[in-house]
Amino acid sequence: MSEEKETVAIIRIRACPCCESEQLRARYEVRHVEDDPLFAWARQVDYSCAPILHCRNCGFVFKGTQPAPELLERHYAESGSDYQQRLAEDDPAFRSDYRHARLFLQEKFPKGGSILDVGCSRGFFLQSLGEGWQLYGVEPSRSAADYAAQQHGIRVHVGGLLSASFADNLFDAVTLFDVVEHLPEPTRLLVEARRVLKPGGWLVIGTGNCEALAARLAGSQWAYMAIPDHLSFFGRRSLRRALVSAGFSRVLFRGLHHGSLGYPVWTGWLRAVIRYRAIGLFGPGITRLPVFRSKAGQLPVPYFWDHFLSMAS
Repeated sequence: MSEEKETVAIIRIRACPCCESEQLRARYEVRHVEDDPLFAWARQVDYSCAPILHCRNCGFVFKGTQPAPELLERHYAESGSDYQQRLAEDDPAFRSDYRHARLFLQEKFPKGGSILDVGCSRGFFLQSLGEGWQLYGVEPSRSAADYAAQQHGIRVHVGGLLSASFADNLFDAVTLFDVVEHLPEPTRLLVEARRVLKPGGWLVIGTGNCEALAARLAGSQWAYMAIPDHLSFFGRRSLRRALVSAGFSRVLFRGLHHGSLGYPVWTGWLRAVIRYRAIGLFGPGITRLPVFRSKAGQLPVPYFWDHFLSMAS
């Protein structure tokens, strides 16, 4: 790859995208998953790894090198059924975030209301809310947006929230599942969500928690950071600060496990964490021990109670 092409495709971030502070600390370098067909684009632009930076001012964590915005926009717009199926929207056992968010919204709005799901994919969360809701979505993938509109009757804007140009104070609720981690400047989306919410409306965010014990133990091997299009990582403190700056006054949190949960999940997570820490202490030769020979031990550390829901009003 030529130097010119690499310069265009990958940009270096020199200030915090949330607070613009230049008081940044390098944590470590994360190596991206490269053998997954969904991430072939990262290999094409030589984005095999990225430094992880921590803002000393606001606590936000982000990748210090990132794909150019136009590259990401094209990637999401062209994503097809393989990408959507990976989200497991229609699997209740996998999507505990949907279940908890649904219960919260039904408690706050027992008669329903108007709701906008940003990054609505194929619309399974909106459809699951039941009667009494006016359903709106924003989705960059044309194929997913068409599915949501045709199968569930959802009014979907193809693109991003900023380009949708919704009126002020329009929705009772706005939801963002698996969205903010994909954005180079997530605070812009939070400000726009506040603008389109009615007074007393609620924003619900589902994302990874970089402050969770499991994430901190995983370090540079945390699978959430190994996904090349995951760029932004919040903890409770940094997300609360970003939401307050965006105009929200009340912020709640609920910790979650994202995905299936059972004996193979937690034992695989434990084996992967021990392997990562053991290599740091004793070197790569330690992996010759039988406990590290399973496939689970060779992968990035999987998710284990390292996500959360944030509800803001």
